[in-house]
Amino acid sequence: MRDLPLSAGGDLVTRLARERDPVRAVVELVWNAIDAEADTVRVTLARSEMDAIESVTVEDDGHGITSDEVQATFGRIGGSWKALAARSKNDKRRLHGKLGEGRLRAFALGSRVTWASESVNTAGERERVIIEGAKERAEPFSWEASPSRETATGTIVTALNEQDRSLNSLISDTTLTTLTSHFAPVLLNDDSLTVIFDGAKLDPADEILDDTTMTAVLDSDSDAVVSIRIIEWRTGKHRAIYFGEDAERFVVEASGSELEAQAAYSAYVIWPGFDTESLADLGLGDMAPDPAGAIWRATRTAVKDHFAARRRARRRDQIDEWKSKGIYPYETEPTTEADKAERAVFDIVSSALVPQIPKRKDGAQLTLNLLRDALKTDPENLAVLVSEFVALSEQDRKALTKLLSESSLAGVIRSANLVTSRSKFLAGLEHLLFDPEDSKKVGERDHLHKFLEHELWIFGEEYHFMNSERGLTQMLRTHLKLEGLPTGKVEPVKRWDGKTGRIDLHLAVKAKEHDRIRHLVVELKAPDITAGRTERNQIEDYINVVVDNAAFASDRSVWEFILVVTDYDGVMDNSIIGSDRELGLVFEPDKKPGRPTVRAYVRRWRDIIDENKRRLEFVTNSLEFDPSLAEGLAFIREQYAEMIPDGLAPDETDEPSS
Repeated sequence: MRDLPLSAGGDLVTRLARERDPVRAVVELVWNAIDAEADTVRVTLARSEMDAIESVTVEDDGHGITSDEVQATFGRIGGSWKALAARSKNDKRRLHGKLGEGRLRAFALGSRVTWASESVNTAGERERVIIEGAKERAEPFSWEASPSRETATGTIVTALNEQDRSLNSLISDTTLTTLTSHFAPVLLNDDSLTVIFDGAKLDPADEILDDTTMTAVLDSDSDAVVSIRIIEWRTGKHRAIYFGEDAERFVVEASGSELEAQAAYSAYVIWPGFDTESLADLGLGDMAPDPAGAIWRATRTAVKDHFAARRRARRRDQIDEWKSKGIYPYETEPTTEADKAERAVFDIVSSALVPQIPKRKDGAQLTLNLLRDALKTDPENLAVLVSEFVALSEQDRKALTKLLSESSLAGVIRSANLVTSRSKFLAGLEHLLFDPEDSKKVGERDHLHKFLEHELWIFGEEYHFMNSERGLTQMLRTHLKLEGLPTGKVEPVKRWDGKTGRIDLHLAVKAKEHDRIRHLVVELKAPDITAGRTERNQIEDYINVVVDNAAFASDRSVWEFILVVTDYDGVMDNSIIGSDRELGLVFEPDKKPGRPTVRAYVRRWRDIIDENKRRLEFVTNSLEFDPSLAEGLAFIREQYAEMIPDGLAPDETDEPSS
């Protein structure tokens, strides 16, 4: 077989080959099949006697891969031929993929992957193309072509899980709903397409609870209109927002939990004006420059308004149902303002309590009458009704009554869950960093980096915007965007020695006070590294880039660099300046006119974890919550199943997180 060199930087190839998200890998392979004009795509999971997934197969009946196309369609990573085309090979569909990364993501399913494709080449000859991939090789792929007598075309991708990697996320209860949501637009618009996953046909039509399409005008351009389609799902917890140029192809996906935390839904945002830059800017959320920022704002408003209206409608429907059954506790319409206010509160509270209200007519009528009487005679003790269902003590009942007068029950639950989740994360992280055996398995980029992308509060609540694992040039683009300056023609940024640099986490926020822009650059080191002169010089090199490069010039920017390590040596210890050694300030050049304020710190993981524990301690004591090691590890396994070290894969003896 012939080697198939990949025309991309080795770093990109290595990063993609190490991706550990099996569900995303399946999504990419199915999209490749759809782009190959397949009518049927079938994903099969082969299990061992112990019910572990031994291999994953994605089979399609598309036009296949010819020997003429192998290099152009398979050998280019990060710049797919699809980026130059709008429709598939035979003009059957609009194309989804544009980056050509799907084949490398297949290594999330197994260490060895094979593509067996039947096709018709440009000479009209039938041929069979075999492409084999092995993750551990420098050039991952090799291929060969031979004549074929097969009459049908198509491709079979087989990923062998030879390393017994945990692929449990593929059999999670949420996977089917996630895939259904992801492919819903193309499946709903193309009756000829069928996608089958592990024996189950993806049928979004059967899962749709509500399907609403609306338009919104961008606040940055009154002539620009986006179409937003919101589909509510009957089951699952999937909440996502998809952005694309048309009703079938959505190339950017973002979490939708922040906009609506209760309903399972997908929002499909369509704007024909999307280009490569505006699609990339969507990752910045509300802080993105227009038009991406304006599209986010329009989407946020539309989604929130939609679900507020849906809740009002469901409330009206529930009230009408109670009235039709004769159990609604009010017989006449309210006449005074006080009556109207009481009725409004009753409707809201009773609707929120529907899951706890008995189904039987007599039980429901009694509960509703008690609720009405509590509102009339002693509204401060409204929580008495709730206590019938959740068995609150009298003291806690009064506390809840007072709390609900100042907040909402949903807000209380979210706050408590936030604190307990953070406490469990700290317990699990502490084990991964300091356990004599498990800390050896924890890598800087493969594990720590990926955890912290989702747990940024550990560095400060104000850093809600992030660029992760980006180079110095991208760091400059982020800076320019926050300054409101153009980013189209940015010269590559290099260190003093002419080399490029890659930062781990870049967090930034445009502060409200004095229009300040704060940047935090976090450089992570694996648990087994003791930081010294080399690591200090690395941080100082990054600082000099910001201080000396005119492109970073700004009086209103503050840059803080933090080197996060398990421990540091005497050289680093002697570099600490100031009286507060726990703060770890090691470098603070004098402020120059027209230049940003810059500081550098070295922080031990022990100090960061203890600092966060102290911050949470008062609330966790009040909640009587002290997470065990098992709960901490279970939380990390549950939240980051595909990111944890292989030796910490979940097993049936683990204590589940609550």
